[in-house]
Amino acid sequence: MEEADRPVLVQWVSPESPEPPAHHHPTTETFRTLEGEVTIVREGDPIRLGPGESLTVEPGQEHTFRNDTDEIVAFCAELPSMRTVRGLYTAWGLAHERGSDEQGNYPGPGTMQSLLVAADLYDETTMAVLPLPLQRLLWAIVGRVARLSGATGIDDTYLDASFWERHVEQPEWEAV
Repeated sequence: MEEADRPVLVQWVSPESPEPPAHHHPTTETFRTLEGEVTIVREGDPIRLGPGESLTVEPGQEHTFRNDTDEIVAFCAELPSMRTVRGLYTAWGLAHERGSDEQGNYPGPGTMQSLLVAADLYDETTMAVLPLPLQRLLWAIVGRVARLSGATGIDDTYLDASFWERHVEQPEWEAV
């Protein structure tokens, strides 16, 4: 997979945001903190990055990120492709539509929707929660049933800025 001209996504993560499932890519992914402190968990080791600090995750390294602070953090990540961006927006949008739990945390999309988004991304973003052969079996069986019932994986509805303006308080931020 060629790494030139890859999208860079600025992300704001609140303390209530769910930690994405551990995953890996066939390309590098570089994180750079813009505001606050973000925790990148690479191969099980948490690494806290402050403003201006960056970290590159090598191809095949399992990783995720989270906000371990009480403030919103902003960071950018160079992702494998726009399809990955679309998958992230779908997962986040589904989480916000599902709503928060009693503690105000967002548990993320449901199992079925997560499975379908993962199936749409498997060649460039592999989730580490289950062995890949088992994931493929679930995509083949459960995924077909889910799609026949009308469920979808990546959904570009969540790329529309008006969705986020309706569902999420927008942070004030100036580009650097």
